[in-house]
Amino acid sequence: MSCAIKPLETTPDLPVLHRAAWLVGMNGPAVENGAVLVKGKIILAAGSYPSIASRCPAGVQHVDHGAAAIMPGLVNAHTHLELSALHGEIPLPAPSFRAWLDQILSRRTTLTPAILIRGILEGDAQLQISGTALAGDVTNGARLAPEAAGTKTPRHIFLEPLGFDRQSLESALGPDLFGALCEAAGRDLSIGAAAHSCYSNSPAVISSAKAWSRGRNRPFSIHLAEHTDEIEFLMTGKGFCRDILERLGRTDADWTPPGVSPIRYLERLGVLDSQTLLVHAVHMTASDWEIAAKRRCPVCFCPRSNWNLNVGRADVERAVQLGMTAALGTDSLASNADLNLFEEASFLLDCYPNLRPETVLAMLTMGGATALGQSHLYGSIEPGKRSFLLAVDTANSPGPTQLAEIIIRQGRKGGWQWANCPKTG
Repeated sequence: MSCAIKPLETTPDLPVLHRAAWLVGMNGPAVENGAVLVKGKIILAAGSYPSIASRCPAGVQHVDHGAAAIMPGLVNAHTHLELSALHGEIPLPAPSFRAWLDQILSRRTTLTPAILIRGILEGDAQLQISGTALAGDVTNGARLAPEAAGTKTPRHIFLEPLGFDRQSLESALGPDLFGALCEAAGRDLSIGAAAHSCYSNSPAVISSAKAWSRGRNRPFSIHLAEHTDEIEFLMTGKGFCRDILERLGRTDADWTPPGVSPIRYLERLGVLDSQTLLVHAVHMTASDWEIAAKRRCPVCFCPRSNWNLNVGRADVERAVQLGMTAALGTDSLASNADLNLFEEASFLLDCYPNLRPETVLAMLTMGGATALGQSHLYGSIEPGKRSFLLAVDTANSPGPTQLAEIIIRQGRKGGWQWANCPKTG
């Protein structure tokens, strides 16, 4: 079975019954000989094939996927599509985060709006051919351009300011981009605000961006504790992060280092809650994790990006043990070889042998959908949700006990296709 961008051919506007050896992702055990009834973009029913087939209305088309597992489309909770323009430009793995960021800064000035748009479209194509049904896409502005509207993958867009010397979201973005954000968010619930990090935004910008998001009931995203330079900056006000701000002319003479960890800093700012998505979370102490869990923050791990930038290994197991909503992201094509979540999940299984494959599979689906505030539409196979479905080859599966790992490993090999992928227009 090879991956394909287009779903299997069916007649538009008629219900379709998809049957397979397994049905996975119904917020419960896998169903053997399962089926999903869909119409256009919407799932109508799901369960055992005999049960669903017996209740189908007349005129239903039947599609049998054989020895496959039907599962929800993947949710990539953190990526930067516009940085796809730098794909292959920076050798990976990089010696350090510092070396990588220096490369980014030296190249960003050459990225024209047209080049960034091409990068967005390239990244979107990668999402399509890797089974992604929803992506959390972080942008510094290019993603809001009309030319970027041609992407096919549903997304939640996070507009991310950079402004350590600014005092509000509006001043960090500038009036034009801030106005574009507010106008776009007024007509599209999947557009919101983020803050890049504790070392690239002032406390006022972080608080302002979170207040803007909280007032509109939108998820808010921030890179957190990705590297030790961030820890040093918050503890002492010195180091590489300080050097970068000085180089860019973005320092603030009135800022005083808080002398605490990134998560404690955000707690002081009052921005931690169930709609604050913590991205990376590599350098977190046990007490840091307790704070994040207490505030019910979702967390998105990007293990291959962390490995490529030599920043360390996140304590994924601790987040899982604490019952946190955990998701996976690929980060960008400037720090990763591809945007394939099956690859990310396989890497995670290899590096974290104590993680159950079922847990990782949930991170690829419901975890990401919950983190992006779209679990009512994506992440599981339930009536009323979007019908982005994958069929993954499980011909060699020994049974339900190893099904989740078989799905992840086969997905990585390309052993899947879109079972049903509705148009998003």
